[in-house]
Amino acid sequence: MATHVQAPQTAGPVQRSIGRSILLTLPIMVWALLMFGNPAAHHDLKTNIAGGITAVFMIVLFFMMMRTGTTHRWRRWFFVSVGLLFPIGFIHELIVTRGTMGIPIEEMIAGRTPFCFLPIPFVILPAALTRTIIFPGSIVASHGIAAMVGIWLAITLVVGKGWCSYACFFGGIEEGVAAIPKRAKIRKIDPRWRYLPWAVLLAMVLLSLALFEPAYCMWLCPFKAVSEYVAARNTVGLVQNAIFIVLFGALVVVLPFLTKKRTQCSFFCPFGAFQSIFNKISAFDVRIDKEKCHSCVLCQNACPNMSLTKESIAKGEVLMSCMKCGACVDVCPRQAVSWHVKGTDVAWKPERARLMFLYGAWAMAIMFGGSIVARGLATIFGVFA
Repeated sequence: MATHVQAPQTAGPVQRSIGRSILLTLPIMVWALLMFGNPAAHHDLKTNIAGGITAVFMIVLFFMMMRTGTTHRWRRWFFVSVGLLFPIGFIHELIVTRGTMGIPIEEMIAGRTPFCFLPIPFVILPAALTRTIIFPGSIVASHGIAAMVGIWLAITLVVGKGWCSYACFFGGIEEGVAAIPKRAKIRKIDPRWRYLPWAVLLAMVLLSLALFEPAYCMWLCPFKAVSEYVAARNTVGLVQNAIFIVLFGALVVVLPFLTKKRTQCSFFCPFGAFQSIFNKISAFDVRIDKEKCHSCVLCQNACPNMSLTKESIAKGEVLMSCMKCGACVDVCPRQAVSWHVKGTDVAWKPERARLMFLYGAWAMAIMFGGSIVARGLATIFGVFA
């Protein structure tokens, strides 16, 4: 008697009709137009044009997510755009207002610097123990501590470490570099490197408390090379700037190009480790249906920050460092990897879970990252006007 062997499933993502895709995109369309579609909100033409382009850009990308049933490719277009356009708009504003990217220490002490989200883990202990904010930024300004912490908290409660794929205005640079080569030149990476961000986080939290300054921002942040830094007035300042440039070149450019991974986020960023904690309280995660999985490790290879191992795949889980970028879901030929609402069965309506996650994540992306894209485009238009 012949034995029937079931052929492997190769269904892949389910595509929708154009009409249904448009219907699913309508809420995002309304939100984008509310954010950027009011010409009366700005008096200059370049800002209105930049806002219109941004709205169309975000709407089209979400439509393609709905149409194709995939996430990672379209999200990456947005994320890389944020990473490239943020320095353009931000540096231009610094040059116009201060004449330099270097911030005089007097300006920092006076609290006249924009507050970045990266120091958030380092200000918690000093604030709790001494009621003092050690990051020298304004607490009430439009880009101040209160605004940035509020934005961070709202996004984090929805997406967890998805912040690192939908909101971080630095990570798009290394993700863009990692997308350039077709194949990784360095394929074997010791998985123990994943613990380094936790060591950096612990060291910087304690050092910031001891020195009463955000030590990571003062000494180790690679993205100071493309944003703002303490003006180099002495040897110490020169050393700081040299460290920023070397770390940026190594972690954000060279290693992502060689590994096709987000090496700064995966192996160094203390804020990324801090965000991993919030994956535990976020309503969404990515799960693996062990009955469908054939252990082909395509998902593991596709993950940009090594949040999948053979052991975690066997358990049907991703690691807590998962950035919810969607790369593993999109690449699985058997639909074994899927979006998941916590508290439900692993096989419960994965596409509905994806929609629920994306509506929240993309609304946040339009509000936060979209404004960065619009400002960067307006800056470019102003330069060439």
